[in-house]
Order: sequence, then structure tokens, then C-alpha cells
Amino acid sequence: MTLASALKDAVRRASARETQKTMRRLRRMQRQVKALRQEARAQRRIVAGVERRFSRLKARVLRTGVSAGPGRPLTPQSIRSLRERLGMPRIEFAKLLGVSPGSIFGWETGRTLPRGRSVARLREVRKMGLRAARGESGGKGRRARRRRPGRKPKHR
Repeated sequence: MTLASALKDAVRRASARETQKTMRRLRRMQRQVKALRQEARAQRRIVAGVERRFSRLKARVLRTGVSAGPGRPLTPQSIRSLRERLGMPRIEFAKLLGVSPGSIFGWETGRTLPRGRSVARLREVRKMGLRAARGESGGKGRRARRRRPGRKPKHR
């Protein structure tokens, strides 16, 4: 055997070993990629199911409105028409209900739903009517501010 053929054999064996190592790593990565694809597919199915349920729920809520007890349901349209009937801008209506003007916007556009005390307060305002609601909101007079316990009053 000549030196050249011995070197060729050594190089061939070394390259075969390295190729096998690389192929093992490649197969391992291929299995991991396959598992990740299957997991991603399963996650997409779960997300699609949640989105379907959410859209059905949203459609039902928009169709029926918020119902918290007897009376007509509170739909985005009914909240807006109540505010317009009272002739109030969002800021004044929000003060009347004790919420932020952003909440009123969310309710009227159907992006959010009033909850708990807000629903009860909306129903009260609906029952009160225009004069009583304006009288409670303080009209153009100053509103009394509540002090937090343990705080000193501000001097003016």
C-alpha cells in the first residue's frame, strides 16, 4: 500500500464518520421540527376553536345586550340613545355613572360591556328620566369632593 492510498483511506474513513455524526444530528433536528410543526398545528386548532366560541359569544351579546335582571337588555345602541336622550356629552354622562368617558365610548361601540354597578347605575338612570338624572349629576354647580380617610384637606 502506498502513502497516497493510505491517506485516501484515512480521509475516506474520517469523512464517513463525520458524515454519520452530521446525519444523526440532522435526523434529530428533523424529528424536533416535525414535533414542533405538529404542536403548532394543534395550537392553531385550539386558537381557532377559542376564536369561534368568542365570536359566537360576542355576536350573542351584541344581539341580546347585557342583561342583568328584569327590563330591556343594555345594547350599545340603547346606551347611546339614553345618553343622547339625556342630551349629555360622554364626559358628563360618565360623571353621572361614575365611570370614565372611555368606558362610555367602549360600551357605545360594543367593544366592552358594562359590568356590575355600572349596569345597575345605567338602569337607574334609564328609570329616573331627564330631570332627575341632570339633578343628580350636579348640573353646573360644584360637586362635593370626598376626602380619603387619613388625608388633610387642601387649603385654598
